[in-house]
Amino acid sequence: MLFNEKVKKTIEKIYRKVEVINNPTCYLYFLDDIREKVNKIEKEAPKNLKLYYAMKANPNENIIKFLKSNEYVRGIEIASEGELRKALKYYEPKDIIYTGPGKTQYELETVINKGIRLINVESLVEALRIQKTAHKNNCSKVDILLRINTDYYVDDVEENMAGCSSKMGIDECQIYDVINMIKGLDKINIKGIHVFSASGVMEYEKLTKYNQYVFDLVNKLQKQCDINIEIIDFGGGIGIDYSGANLQFDIVKYFDTLNNQIKDYNFENKEMILESGKYLVGECGFYTAEIIDIKDTKNYKHIVAAGGLNHMRKPAATGVKNPLYIINRNASPLYPNQPIVSAETVDIGGPLCFSEDKLSWDDYIEFAEIGDIVVLSQSGAYCYSASVLEMLSHMYPEEFIIEGEYNEI
Repeated sequence: MLFNEKVKKTIEKIYRKVEVINNPTCYLYFLDDIREKVNKIEKEAPKNLKLYYAMKANPNENIIKFLKSNEYVRGIEIASEGELRKALKYYEPKDIIYTGPGKTQYELETVINKGIRLINVESLVEALRIQKTAHKNNCSKVDILLRINTDYYVDDVEENMAGCSSKMGIDECQIYDVINMIKGLDKINIKGIHVFSASGVMEYEKLTKYNQYVFDLVNKLQKQCDINIEIIDFGGGIGIDYSGANLQFDIVKYFDTLNNQIKDYNFENKEMILESGKYLVGECGFYTAEIIDIKDTKNYKHIVAAGGLNHMRKPAATGVKNPLYIINRNASPLYPNQPIVSAETVDIGGPLCFSEDKLSWDDYIEFAEIGDIVVLSQSGAYCYSASVLEMLSHMYPEEFIIEGEYNEI
């Protein structure tokens, strides 16, 4: 969602609330933007594709509840026992997929006893733990997906999840032997594979080329291991643009190509899963913080905001800045000639006691003064929950859910 007059007015309205006056930082999430993304996928996706929400992107319960209300969203993908507890408030166990490396014995036992739909198995060790747990608890067969670290490397993306040495998945060269071993386990049922390739992909052709590689791999596995792969879980991968240029992943062309690939390989009866997080919620969010101070130090200016990486760690952690805006509020200065920013390049930091605490850096700002509001767009995914909220025990930022015309929930 672009920063526009509606967003600006909504932020200004929220900053008149008592809880924000006392703690002038907050996140805003616009549900209409999420709805638009889901509708776009529903319109263009193949009929045998099922959409799951990747909760790790944003575990805000209002967002989870909102996505549950959309009939097209098939379920939710979790990566911990804590996410399981939150997911079960809104979803049935049959709607839940559990992914991620390093699942503890307690976590495996919990999800097996709950009877969730699928467990994503990351290693032979994990498969053997599931086998042992299912026997111990006298459970029926556990349906799993095998996560494969394929030999295919996607170039020039935000983060590679396959094609490199990784803690995620089973190497493609090992998967044949692992499948044959797991086939001998009486409490495990191999339903399919999980083949997450890369995160933050903006060019649809990169994913469609990978999909073809995966489909070829499926045929090899079915033939050489004598199994039927019913489910192909692509994970996520579809990116959003942080440059401020409003670039968009071409959903139409991506799904059109995928649809043709499914027909070419006669995979219409296989279930395709898309676990989407960043694409669904990334653009719906805005982080905001009041400018508390402006310092002119050694010929360079620093804006000090009410929140820093304790609230918004993503830019500093990834080196990728979010689009930046300033809302001017015309606050009365505390003294004559108080520092302002006027057509200058500045750094924007927070209230933490170390220099790495930056929301943004080397930014040209036309005008800003103390009391104005810093706004970072594209802040709906991997922002609030991925930050160090307990750092220095500052207050947490408020989170506001916006639906329709300025209605906060």
